[in-house]
Amino acid sequence: MASQSSQSPNAKSPNTLPVKEAYDQWAATYDTDGNFLQALDSIMMDELLPRFISLLPPSPSIADLGSGTARNTCRLLQIRDADVAGLDISEHMIEKAKSRCLDVWNSLPPSPRCHVLAFKPCDISSTEAVGFYLAKGVISTLVMEHIPLENFFAVCHKIMAPGGILLITNMHSDMGAISQAGFVDQATGEKIQTTSYAHTLSEVEEQIAAKNFEILWKEERAVSEGDLEKIGERGRKWVGVKVWFGMILRKLS
Repeated sequence: MASQSSQSPNAKSPNTLPVKEAYDQWAATYDTDGNFLQALDSIMMDELLPRFISLLPPSPSIADLGSGTARNTCRLLQIRDADVAGLDISEHMIEKAKSRCLDVWNSLPPSPRCHVLAFKPCDISSTEAVGFYLAKGVISTLVMEHIPLENFFAVCHKIMAPGGILLITNMHSDMGAISQAGFVDQATGEKIQTTSYAHTLSEVEEQIAAKNFEILWKEERAVSEGDLEKIGERGRKWVGVKVWFGMILRKLS
């Protein structure tokens, strides 16, 4: 997921790490470092997730592709008799996710509640690594940025049943042109970044068609002055800039 800062001309160059190594290091502060794009995504998911759930059959199998610290996985626990799987490349993020989901699970009444919750560490850019699921629903939030589009949609196609519903959100290419995924290591003060692709909507839509999905809903989102109270002052420099987009898709075959 993109950081909220761009590199100044005189700043020291960030240390670029592979995605797994970067997110293993980021896990300790990922939920507390004030990332405005993550905050905006959570706001949008308040609207999108109920829409996604309404399109699912009873007792669905659902995968969170790039589940991270379970910011959105934990919302799936409230789906009655669902079979939920969180897939992520970072084992450190998965450990955070398990703890977060356990807290949510213990706070929920037995019904409605999901039936199964499991996490799997794997390279989510590889069709071989993710395994076989036939999921009725897949969510993937602020993840595509790190994966070539052909790989991302090939993985989604593999793990989804025909007619399955896919919810995706991502950093907008207008933001990606001047910023990329990264964070500051709290121990050293060093800037860390990792692989980041500024996928455009037209490129995404090409892959959607190529992998035989149809678009049910899509939206682009710029930061407004009114958002700052909820997403924080770090979002101010992005007011008027499109930073986010989301889509709900159906796999046709």
